[in-house]
Amino acid sequence: MFPLLKKVETWVRNQWVDATVGFILLFTALNDSGDTLVDDVMTGNVGTSHGVLVLGLAHVVRSIPPVIKSIGIIFYPEKT
Repeated sequence: MFPLLKKVETWVRNQWVDATVGFILLFTALNDSGDTLVDDVMTGNVGTSHGVLVLGLAHVVRSIPPVIKSIGIIFYPEKT
């Protein structure tokens, strides 16, 4: 029905894009709150950068199985 929307959805659901977004979120959040991360969590001073850190970690963890599967398909093709 909407070919452009289907192309955008395919691109957004790509595991490599998900992994890239996860790493970007993870590294920017660590850059922002990495110095005082343990102290902030222990004192309860949790802010938005800590939430972005958790979101980035969730993106990275969610993208691990499809990325490993695609790497396996590339380097270890099934021989018939």
